[in-house]
Amino acid sequence: MRKIIDFLKYNRVWNMALWAGIILFLIVVFSIINHKENALNITQIEISIEPREELSFLDSMKVIEIIRGNDSGKLIAGAPRSSMPIDKMEADLERYPFIEKADVSIDLSGKLMIKVLQRSPVLRVINSRSQSYYVAKNGYKMPLHPVFSPRVAVANGNIAETLMDSSFVSTPLLRDLLAIANYCSKDEFWHSQIEQLYVDNYMDILLIPKVGNHSIVFGSAEHLEDKFSRLRTFYFKGLNNVGWDMYSVINLKYDSQVVAEKRNATINTTTQTTQQ
Repeated sequence: MRKIIDFLKYNRVWNMALWAGIILFLIVVFSIINHKENALNITQIEISIEPREELSFLDSMKVIEIIRGNDSGKLIAGAPRSSMPIDKMEADLERYPFIEKADVSIDLSGKLMIKVLQRSPVLRVINSRSQSYYVAKNGYKMPLHPVFSPRVAVANGNIAETLMDSSFVSTPLLRDLLAIANYCSKDEFWHSQIEQLYVDNYMDILLIPKVGNHSIVFGSAEHLEDKFSRLRTFYFKGLNNVGWDMYSVINLKYDSQVVAEKRNATINTTTQTTQQ
């Protein structure tokens, strides 16, 4: 046995022949496995759609409709695996504007597994032409859904950018609106408090809260965290003491301060106060 091993080890021709035989064997094995897999029929379909919370852009029936394409009667359950073009199915799903990512696979039992990640809108834009669309967290622009309307902040006013201008937000103004919306969506208090962003004639961004009869002049998204920090302090140390309807306008454009216009319904005038 030792002599045979040494012979194979040091004989170059036999060494090459041995490796060629191993490679050929592996090719044959993989070909048989691949042939058997392609001969499998789809036994069942498992569809996973995430996230589910507060998002209903699509359901399992819509996913099936998308992968069937123009052939609405196309057989999926019971169809041979070889008739399932996985790459095309994934591409078709990801072309649907409300799907961010799709993963399609078939296991050895013939189960077709489809995993879909929905896009998460944070803002609904109504531009100056009264055209409306959604913007996802990553800036991707989405059309309105024919049935589902997610509860997100609304941005309107002097916004020129349209849905068709680009796939992602392209103007500095809309990037600022998106930055503010993303910040609010990650903070429980601001998410529940800020319901509208309005762009005025001076191109300043105004925030319209759910609680309190006032508007907030935010300006741009520059120094965003500092502005929200100042506003939070003013809310809890100022408005909690004097009342949430005391002021008509709260201005955050000035560095390190909050300038508020006081409402005086009796004599119909306003005064300015500064909250440090």
